Amino acid sequence: MEDVDLVVVGAGWSGLVMIKTYLDVNPNAKVVALESANSVGGVWSEERMYPGLRTNNLYGTLEYSDFPMDEETFGVKAGEFIPGPAVHKYLRSYADHFHIHRRIRFGTWVKTVERDFEGVWLVNYA
Repeated sequence: MEDVDLVVVGAGWSGLVMIKTYLDVNPNAKVVALESANSVGGVWSEERMYPGLRTNNLYGTLEYSDFPMDEETFGVKAGEFIPGPAVHKYLRSYADHFHIHRRIRFGTWVKTVERDFEGVWLVNYA
């Protein structure tokens, strides 16, 4: 059994910012994210992309406050809906910029999460 300070299930929008924020407050914490896909992004992971996929969000409305989505890097212009591949690239870039990748276990499925009688959380995964 492995002891960690925080387990995050999923490396999508919420999971990535959870890891980053937790480490901002607790820089020496042992944090692990368990992600079923083989890339970051959750529903925007690389393996979930398909031709024509885009968000219903306009450029400038879907980004983290500490990591702007710039036009040059992500290829989206003002007034455009953000294509799925641009969202994936953005989330991958965020994870790279904040060194989150090394904390993610890709291809890992969470089977159960239980709290034992001593109040310790037990995460069973494969």
